[in-house]
Amino acid sequence: MTVHTPNYYDRFRCLAGECPHTCCQGWEVPIDRETARYYETIPGELGERLRALLTTDEEGDTAFLLRGDTCPFLTDEKLCELQIRLGEEGIGEICRSHPRFSYDFGPLTERGLCGSCPETARLILGTDMVLLTTRDEKAGEGSPALLSPLLAARETALELLETPEATLGQRFQATLLFANEVQVALDEGREEDIPQLCQIYGEEFPLLDPAALPDRREALMRCLGALEGLEILSDTWRALLARGKQELARGQAFSILEETQIRRAGRYFLYRHWLRGVWDGDVLTWAEFAALGAAVCVLLSPLQDEGFPEAFRLFCLELEHDQENLNALQDRLREDLSLAEMLAVAGLL
Repeated sequence: MTVHTPNYYDRFRCLAGECPHTCCQGWEVPIDRETARYYETIPGELGERLRALLTTDEEGDTAFLLRGDTCPFLTDEKLCELQIRLGEEGIGEICRSHPRFSYDFGPLTERGLCGSCPETARLILGTDMVLLTTRDEKAGEGSPALLSPLLAARETALELLETPEATLGQRFQATLLFANEVQVALDEGREEDIPQLCQIYGEEFPLLDPAALPDRREALMRCLGALEGLEILSDTWRALLARGKQELARGQAFSILEETQIRRAGRYFLYRHWLRGVWDGDVLTWAEFAALGAAVCVLLSPLQDEGFPEAFRLFCLELEHDQENLNALQDRLREDLSLAEMLAVAGLL
């Protein structure tokens, strides 16, 4: 099996008690079945507490009852009591793996770091991503039909964001135009045309006339409305979205930021999400997701003290850890927000 990881992947080290945004707070703490069975064997006071705090829903999924919005085993020093007392085997699989992700595509596994953690956000935005390839002894399943063409298409999309002679907004627009042509080929069952599209976009960089697109601020306002309509995990995010809409309504100047972090954010989104199209045949909405995420983070950056990295972290936290939010936003991008509007939003960058 082939394994892809970004070059910064192994540099991650949890900040533990020094982390300004503990991942043990703000959402349910799911416990996998193997760990839940292990908890049944823990003796004494700790075992009694573990079993008393476990709850199982109608679908058989197990989680800890929260203390307010916090894991009941988070200490005053922001450390995990279970890991301290039981070691790594004492915490659930999701706690062991977070903030990492891993996606299997038959003979290919792709791993990475989630942008929702302050330390991973620092690594993602502070490093030019290079994908490292290794081999795993584990045998992969058969290759999905779309894997090879969509891998090649993603490489082209990532390269378009690096085009030196274009503005950042033009690069995001070119990525959207390319993704749209790939999507048309997928929708029409012409996957064999994707390599030719890669070649064309590798040689010719498309440019759009801004006057031919909808009003950029109105398009971004509609995107913020779509985000407000999703499940919101934190009051901070809700307030930021509201302030962003106020800034747009007042006609405030769109912040001009140093482009490196924005470009790296776009490449992160494309790496993490583009290959979902292997399973659902959709790549356009994931390219739009990348442009939307970058533009929203730029808008919200000056509205809180930590700037772009914190806006990026919050966007990832709110969207990428809630599959219902991802599905709902995909639906809005497919059915309500037009490609022209997303091209206009990308033009703000």
